[in-house]
Amino acid sequence: MTSVEFLREGVRQSFAGDIALGPNTERKVLPTCVTPNMGPNTSEDISDEEKTEQVLSDPKFGMFSLFAYHLHHGHKNSALKERNTLYCTHIFSLLFALPILVFLTQWLMYIAIVSHQVRTYDGGFCPNRAEGEEKLMMATVSLFYFIKSFFLWDSIVDRTRRQKMIPSTSYIVMADTFQEFGFNIMVYMTNLWVIFADNDFLNMFFNTLAMEFLMEMDNEFERNYFSYLPGVAVDIYDNMFVTYRENKILVAQKTHDSDCFRRCRKCSWLPFKILMFLFMALPVVCFVFIFYGSICK
Repeated sequence: MTSVEFLREGVRQSFAGDIALGPNTERKVLPTCVTPNMGPNTSEDISDEEKTEQVLSDPKFGMFSLFAYHLHHGHKNSALKERNTLYCTHIFSLLFALPILVFLTQWLMYIAIVSHQVRTYDGGFCPNRAEGEEKLMMATVSLFYFIKSFFLWDSIVDRTRRQKMIPSTSYIVMADTFQEFGFNIMVYMTNLWVIFADNDFLNMFFNTLAMEFLMEMDNEFERNYFSYLPGVAVDIYDNMFVTYRENKILVAQKTHDSDCFRRCRKCSWLPFKILMFLFMALPVVCFVFIFYGSICK
């Protein structure tokens, strides 16, 4: 029963959060769990490499937040001066808005793929015209996604339970959170249909890799950027990140002071719950596609 209780209470705690606060990391999942550490987490406690990893793993810090950093701090070029080196990714991230271009590239590629499949698919609900090896590939890809869906949920849980995070008092941060959660789940579910609709055996395999690349494009940009200028990540962590309790206070203050922010939180409540539900429903969808895809493809 302990596993069932963990599952029930963990899901309940995830659903209790919202787009601004996320799950309550100061609350025990079960009474028998270890008491969460709610003490201060000073910047001296961890190394620069760990700070960089904390910034990379925070789902609330994305392309919009990185571009906002360039607008407010990055234009001073402090990281370049400290390393006495010119890095084009830093300069042109501001001049050409490279993080925003990454965001646009992801969505335009996704729209192009979906539009092509909708325009060219004519097989109906259950065409059942694929060869045996294509049906087998459909079943194995669905099985692979079924297994991976549990790790996807664990990744989201782990990344939202860090001791420090970027404060959720900005509309930009909320947009990054929806992008990170929403785009990932959309890519997974869409790719199942793309593989089902594609009639070419090799395309089925390479579409799986292509969609994974598309999903990781923004995270890969961040990793490459910080690999050249880790000082930027350290600066972001030291000066922008706060603890869960501090974030809770800041969000409460912003909610009290701003009618617009208060309405935004209310409007985002249902979409965020839907996203959480879709993450939990993904294993079920993948499991269904193991049989539906192999029979009807």
